[in-house]
Amino acid sequence: MHSKTTTLTLLIAFCASAGAAHASQPDTASMKRVFAKIEKALRGKNEKLFKKQWHEKGYAKNLVGGSGLPGRAVFRQGSRKGWYLKPDIAKMRGVPGRRGGPWIIPCEIYSWKKQRAVDKVWALVAYQRKLKRWIIVGAGEKLAQVEALGTRYVKGKL
Repeated sequence: MHSKTTTLTLLIAFCASAGAAHASQPDTASMKRVFAKIEKALRGKNEKLFKKQWHEKGYAKNLVGGSGLPGRAVFRQGSRKGWYLKPDIAKMRGVPGRRGGPWIIPCEIYSWKKQRAVDKVWALVAYQRKLKRWIIVGAGEKLAQVEALGTRYVKGKL
């Protein structure tokens, strides 16, 4: 028979090992908060809040390629035209050839004025250890370009 201390120790060890087995799984609740803040910022035309959700370089410059825009342009268009990025977190995927983050999330460009999706993009979302939060590195219509951005991001070549 185990003592309460032994049982508690075994339970803690089990929970720790179970957590380690899923360490490559992202905190999707935190990711959803990034997109919720983006929606709030666009609806309220709050560029400061919007900018905090983006990688600094990705906000100033289009890091994706021909199918993307810099974050600054996303803010201008979204706040003016009345749309935001609506993520489908359940369909996110990793960068090819890599386990864990950063993550590529399909998003609808959802118009609150028209009450429907008007386009689709892929967003590259990464956890910034220094900031202790998720940010959007870039977004674009072509998955291959967003995957390439993910590879460059992992290699530190933005």
